[in-house]
Amino acid sequence: MDPVASIVIPIHNEAKVLKANTERLREYLDEHLASYEIILCENGSLDATAEIAERLAVQFECVECLRLPDRGLGAALKTGIGAARNEKVIYFPIDLSVDLGFIPESARLLEVFDVVLGSKRMGPGLDGRPLVRRIPSRAFHGMVRALFGVDFTDTTCVKAYRREAILSIMERVPSTSRVYETELLAEAERAGLYVAELPVSVEELRPSREVLWKKIKGKGEDLFSAGLDRVSFMVGGPMLLAGLLGVTLLAYVKTTRLSLGGFVNPYSFLIAILLILWGFQFITIGLLSRLVLQIRRQVEGALRESR
Repeated sequence: MDPVASIVIPIHNEAKVLKANTERLREYLDEHLASYEIILCENGSLDATAEIAERLAVQFECVECLRLPDRGLGAALKTGIGAARNEKVIYFPIDLSVDLGFIPESARLLEVFDVVLGSKRMGPGLDGRPLVRRIPSRAFHGMVRALFGVDFTDTTCVKAYRREAILSIMERVPSTSRVYETELLAEAERAGLYVAELPVSVEELRPSREVLWKKIKGKGEDLFSAGLDRVSFMVGGPMLLAGLLGVTLLAYVKTTRLSLGGFVNPYSFLIAILLILWGFQFITIGLLSRLVLQIRRQVEGALRESR
């Protein structure tokens, strides 16, 4: 049977391509899905995007327009997935730069998996973007694997979710995060959801609308902030353990008066004590960063409820 799905599309200042690409997407979905809805999540656009989206919703029964006052991918995804009427929800960009075949294929995979990731890095020739964008992308995903301990090859491309499986996890991630998609995937894996990756081809249909160095700076700050607790434990834990082991060994050597040459000296004890202190400090930083993130999420939830 042909799958049924909700297509969630965050849109911000997309007046130039919105109408034509929505119609092109409709034509494709008519051929490949038994039933579908397109949810346009307009968020803080400064051009005619909102007006065009609302006209499309009036013109086509399968199109729905949701409006958010402020720009933000995380908030747009939360709103769109929350409003979806189908259990299978697919996040797709309005520029249609990704192979449309991901939509029906990921919808079928959701019969087995909770999350399906589209990856432009699973094979040669899939990423058709310029080298100046591919290199930072590779570095970013290397940092993701190091900071979060995940094996995903790509966390910033298209995705498909089982709605009921992902809704509660979405609330754990601050929608203001500029690496919202990455944090959400890390949380999904920690929660034990079944995640699959699907190779997709990506084209460069238009230049990036954000200055590259600003994008790298913003995402890097949020990525490091989100992964700081893990890094702190990864560094602090071994240091603390090594310091404790060193003090124990040195104390044993001293009390038993074993002859180990120059090993037993004040500097050895000093180094061991410093390792304990530094390890403890790193772990404390990790705990504090986790507490700050938790407070941030609670504040965001309270603000959302007040609205």
